[in-house]
Amino acid sequence: MRILMAAEDFAAIGGIQELVDRLAVELLAMGHQVEIFSTAHVTPGLERTPAAPAGIVYGDIPGRKALSLRHPERLWRQPVADELITRIRSFRPDLVNSHLWTWDKIPTVADAARRTRTPFVQSLYDSWGSGKLGRRAMRALNRAAGLTALSRATRDYFSSFARRARQAHIVLGGVDLAAAEAAPAYRRERPYILSAARIDLRQKALDLLVEAFALAAPEFLSVDLLIAGDGPDREKLAALAAARGIADRVFVLGARLRAELWSLYKGARCFAMPSRMPEGLGLVFLESMACGRPVIATAAGGALEIVFHGDNGLLVDRLEPAAWAGAIRAMLADAAACDAMGRRGYAMVRERFSWRAVAERHCAAYAEALGGASRKDLN
Repeated sequence: MRILMAAEDFAAIGGIQELVDRLAVELLAMGHQVEIFSTAHVTPGLERTPAAPAGIVYGDIPGRKALSLRHPERLWRQPVADELITRIRSFRPDLVNSHLWTWDKIPTVADAARRTRTPFVQSLYDSWGSGKLGRRAMRALNRAAGLTALSRATRDYFSSFARRARQAHIVLGGVDLAAAEAAPAYRRERPYILSAARIDLRQKALDLLVEAFALAAPEFLSVDLLIAGDGPDREKLAALAAARGIADRVFVLGARLRAELWSLYKGARCFAMPSRMPEGLGLVFLESMACGRPVIATAAGGALEIVFHGDNGLLVDRLEPAAWAGAIRAMLADAAACDAMGRRGYAMVRERFSWRAVAERHCAAYAEALGGASRKDLN
């Protein structure tokens, strides 16, 4: 089967980029032909080297623009993805799988698929990319031959305003189990809690994590907080740590490649990431568990489908420093319970979250999208 995967910022560090990359690796190993068409913009310092040996073509995928009194011509004239259309006609895929998370771009891909008479499957991730069109962009889902969603929470979120999303296949993320197994634990003199995320406080409540750590820190004088990531609010986060008197115990490491993250996960006492906007799933939680470390997560979104309170981590149902400080204290005060949660998380991930399983579930969605093509043709 020939599959063209459409993505954004494929060469940058990010959870969706990792999913697309690992999905391509597995599809190629299963005997499919795969090409990736992606937008090219990468923020300096966030580059990564893709693992998939697939062909990668970079080009523009313009977003659709909202109709307004100043621009009534948008009713009949919208940007066209000429480069994507050219690539589809050249590669001649059986199917286009769009992994675009910017909603404004999904109608553009739907139009490219229509013009080339190619079925397309849209993969749904989270609510962060609503853009200027907002929910109007979701009308394009009616033109998709199939849909996948990163979690039940993701499917339910989109289904609340786009009925077509109710038919999405649930495809939870995966973990590079071999890489997690092979990584050595990060060594430092002082133990630490780890967080890893893009430092954008509109989405990730890392400021709340710093506030919570400041409350718990006097009780655990030997423990530090390490934050792997970069973003527009990095300096704001550092200033907050200084204002709370813990600048010497909070370390913002900048963006880290996954090869480095595996070691950081393994060396941590636990992983913590509060979210202001519900996570579609949270691959970082699975990655931490794959390294045998328990997690602390916000009790919302897809995190509820992989983090089970008291079993493989702790869920916090309030975005309040005191509540998160309580979870941090619970993790740090009982090392035996913390390690037991880590072991249970490790067992769950090993059993259920391989990238091959992710690829097989996508193939089931592709088969349905193509009108029930036989499994023999798709595997």
